[in-house]
Amino acid sequence: GVKNGIGTMDRSFESLLANHCAPVLFGKKPAALLAEKALPKNCPWSLLHKRGFHVLRLCWRGGTALTLVYHPALLGAALSQSLVRGELAAMGYPAGGDWRAHLRFLRGRFSESAEFPHEIGFFLGYPPEDVIGFIERKTACKLSGQWKVFGDMERAAAMFEEYDLCKRALLSHIENGGSIFTADLPTLAV
Repeated sequence: GVKNGIGTMDRSFESLLANHCAPVLFGKKPAALLAEKALPKNCPWSLLHKRGFHVLRLCWRGGTALTLVYHPALLGAALSQSLVRGELAAMGYPAGGDWRAHLRFLRGRFSESAEFPHEIGFFLGYPPEDVIGFIERKTACKLSGQWKVFGDMERAAAMFEEYDLCKRALLSHIENGGSIFTADLPTLAV
């Protein structure tokens, strides 16, 4: 069926995006990684593009595509942090490269190696100290949630809570007949 001009397939796509990308759609996080085997065929990605979000298929792994949904300005800000720039440069990413160059390099890292490039945490907006801690594993994980926390537990716990709030608000918005494609997002009650 069609409701408010949005088809049933688009509704299931919206629910999937709400579950996996809500913090990105609310501008709280630069990117989210989706495993496409969970996605319906012929996803209406153009609806996301109209809202200013970009989609990049990074690779095929284990019979499924890994796709990055991101907001260019937020991704650029996340990757321009000096600690992140230094870590990426040490991993061979183009020194002085912008977010586009870094995305191209990340995509290449996925295709060149069977090993998962854990620096993707920088792209996903995880705190840099947590990404570095996960890669180096010199210290014990302090907290585990949407990512493994090696740095500031309070900050991470607050981010986990905020991301959860985004997801609940967006799912409720969709369940009540709203759309992430045609209307403004609901206000987050903090």
